[in-house]
Amino acid sequence: MSNIIASNIFLSENENRTLMALLELIIPADIDRGMPSAADLDFVRYLEEFASKEIPAIKNELEILNNTAEEETGNPFFKLGNEEQREFCNQQRETNRRFVRTILVQTLNCYYQDDKVLTALGRKSGAPFPEGNEVLQGDLTLLDPVRKRGNIYRKWE
Repeated sequence: MSNIIASNIFLSENENRTLMALLELIIPADIDRGMPSAADLDFVRYLEEFASKEIPAIKNELEILNNTAEEETGNPFFKLGNEEQREFCNQQRETNRRFVRTILVQTLNCYYQDDKVLTALGRKSGAPFPEGNEVLQGDLTLLDPVRKRGNIYRKWE
């Protein structure tokens, strides 16, 4: 996990720690099924590559999360225990339906595109047709009546 934080250039250390704690809450690891937690994935790289326009909103949500946690508990979010973090998030969701919405959506996008996750779910990872999509050859003479009918539209000049 430390390599994820070290590679980050757009979040402060506190924002990184908050993000990692939040990702662990959003999708915790399931060792029995071989599923990684959202914090185990390179979420920052995903944001930089696929969702860079969401970075300002994510930074704002992290700032609000830390400030609200500090106001209500006396500690930033990442310093709370797991159960305290969970309770705090549940309370925030009850009063604000858009609570960390951008982070949540981008976490799900990142998670369910990851090769490790897809493999653990029994899905093939990678492009759906990496070798191309083979089109079955059919009897093209079936189109002859359509071709004989001619154009059914007016040409505009």
